[in-house]
Amino acid sequence: MARVWRGLMVVGLALAVILPQQVVGSAQEGVPPTMTVAEIKPGMRGVGRTTVKSPAIAEFNFEVMALLAGGGGVIPVKHLILYRTFGPLMEQTGGTAAGMSGSPLYINGKLVGAHSASYLFQTRKDLGLGTPIEYMLPLLEQPQGATAPWPTAFYPTSPLVIDGQPVRQVLVVRSEAEARRLAAQPGTLAFVPTQTVTLAGGLTPRAFALLEKVMGQRLGQRPLLQYGGAQGAAPAGQMRGGSPAGILQVMGDVEYGGICTVTLRVGNKLLICGHPWDNLGSVSYALTSAQIVTVVQTLERPFLEGNLGQLIGQIDEDRGPGIRGLVGKFPRMFTVRVSVTDTDTGKTVSRSAQVVRRADLVRLFAPLVALVAAERGRDQIQGEGTARVKMTLRAGGLNGTISRENVFYSQQDVALASILDISTAMQFLFFNPFGEIDPFDLKVDMSITRKRETAEIQNVVAETREVDPGGFVRVRISIRPYQQDLVVSRVIEIPVPRNYPRGPAVLIVGSAGIDLTGGRAEDVIVRDLLTEQPPFPGDDLEEAVEIFENLGTNDQMLIQLVPFGLPASGAEFTKFDVFAGRLIQTDWVIQGEFRIPILVR
Repeated sequence: MARVWRGLMVVGLALAVILPQQVVGSAQEGVPPTMTVAEIKPGMRGVGRTTVKSPAIAEFNFEVMALLAGGGGVIPVKHLILYRTFGPLMEQTGGTAAGMSGSPLYINGKLVGAHSASYLFQTRKDLGLGTPIEYMLPLLEQPQGATAPWPTAFYPTSPLVIDGQPVRQVLVVRSEAEARRLAAQPGTLAFVPTQTVTLAGGLTPRAFALLEKVMGQRLGQRPLLQYGGAQGAAPAGQMRGGSPAGILQVMGDVEYGGICTVTLRVGNKLLICGHPWDNLGSVSYALTSAQIVTVVQTLERPFLEGNLGQLIGQIDEDRGPGIRGLVGKFPRMFTVRVSVTDTDTGKTVSRSAQVVRRADLVRLFAPLVALVAAERGRDQIQGEGTARVKMTLRAGGLNGTISRENVFYSQQDVALASILDISTAMQFLFFNPFGEIDPFDLKVDMSITRKRETAEIQNVVAETREVDPGGFVRVRISIRPYQQDLVVSRVIEIPVPRNYPRGPAVLIVGSAGIDLTGGRAEDVIVRDLLTEQPPFPGDDLEEAVEIFENLGTNDQMLIQLVPFGLPASGAEFTKFDVFAGRLIQTDWVIQGEFRIPILVR
C-alpha cells in the first residue's frame, strides 16, 4: 500500500533542468569524482539534484558563499558549506521547499556534499547549508566512531558578508525558537536542520492524539503529521542521487516514518538525508521507494506532497552526517497482530504492523495498533463495555509460546481500557534482565461487549484480628454481581508464613488487576509510556514467565496480609511467598476494596 506524505522539510531549490532518463537510469557502481573540503572555495558555482515531481530529477543552481569551520551540535561534522540558490524554480516554489534534505550538490561534475539545513529568517529563503561528502562517505563501509567534542558553532574561513551584513558565526540549532533567539545576536546566522517531517498513518484520531502526547517531547521541533493513503510510487530500480527515499520505523496497517533524499548510490548502498534521523548509530529501519507529487506553497513555507511506496531494503546506519540504506536487504522487525470481535454485532476487525526492534517504539506502537483495532471493531470511539483480552508471545529463548488473559471494564472508554495490559507484555519481552530473549511477535485476541460484567465486594469479615506466624487468617468475603440479587459468599483461609514479621499488619481484599479508581485509562497509558520502564520482576526467567502468565488480573480477587507501613502497590506484591496472600478467580471484573487491621503476634 502506498502512503500519502505531506510535510514541512526545508531545502534549497532553484533553476530546474530535467535530467535525461538515461543519465540517472542505473545504480552508480562506484563512488563518483568528489571534491574535498579543502578544495571548496567561495564563489564556486554548481548544481544540486532533487525531485519536485516524480519521476524526473531536476537540477538547481547554487553558489558557495563560504566554507564554515567548527562543528558539533545538531550536525556533528567539522565543516559545513554555506551556499545561495538561484533561478526560476525559486520563484516557482516560493523559496526553499521543505523536504529535500540529502539533495546532492555538484561543482564541476564533482560531488561536494548534500543539502542539510536552511536559514529560515530570510525573505527569499535561498540560503542553505550542505554536509560535505567527505564526512558522509565513511558511512558506506562501516559505522563511524564516537562523535568528537567539536565546537557547536561554525566560523567562516574567509570574510563573509550576507545581504550587506558581516557574518562572524553560523549556528545550527534544533528549533526555530532557538534560532530566532540566537539570530538576534550581531553577526550571527542561525540555521535549523532540514525538517524531515515525521509521518503517522493508519491511526484513529485518538490513537494519533496519544502518539502526539508521548512523542511530542522526543521529536522536539520535528513536525508530526497524520496522513492517509494513495496509489503509486517509484519502483526500486529508480533509486539514485536526487531521488526521494522513504524511512519507516513502523509499517503495515499502522505506519510511522518520513521522506528524505538520496545523496549517492553505490551498488546497493545509499547515502541519505545529510543529517541523522534519530542519531542512534546501528539501526534496522525499513527503506521504501517514494514519489514526489508536487511542491505546495503556503503562507509559512513551501512543502512537498508525495507518496511512500514499496519496501525495497533497510536503513542500517543512523549517524550524524547522514543515514545509510541497503537496497535488497530487509530489516528484522517485531510483528504485532490484533483481532477484535464485537460480540454484540459479530463484527471482527484485524490490524497488524511491523515495528523496528527498539523497545521504546514497540512499547508505544503495540498498544496503538490494538487501540485502532478496538475502535474500528466497535465502530465507535468511547463507551461502556467489557473486553476480554488474550495476548500470545513468541520469542527465541522461550519454551514455546506464552500467553496471558485478562478482562477489562470501563464505564466510559472500554477501547482504551482494553489495551492497558499490553505494556506488561512489552515489559516482559524487552525489559527482561534474566535471559537472552529474541522477541518475534505479539498476537492479541480481543472480544468486546456493551454488557457490564462486574461484581462489587460487599463485605469482608475476619474471624479473628490476631494471628500467629505459621497460622491462618480466616475471612468471609461477599460479592454481588452487577444488577443481580445473588450475593456470592465464600470463606477463605490465608496461610501466614512462619517467618512473617511480627507486629501490626493490614488485610487487603480487592481486585488483583489494574486500579483505575478515580482516574482515566488515557492518563494511565500516557503516564506509563512516559515513565522509564523498570526491569520485569522475578528472580530468573522461569519465574518471570510465571509472573507474566499468572500476574493478578481484573477478574481475580487478591487477598493479602501486608506488614503495616509497606506501600500497597509495587512489584513485591507479585511474590506471594513473601507475604500471606491468595488469588481467587471469579467470573467478573472485581470492584471495591476492604482493609482490616490484623495483629501478627
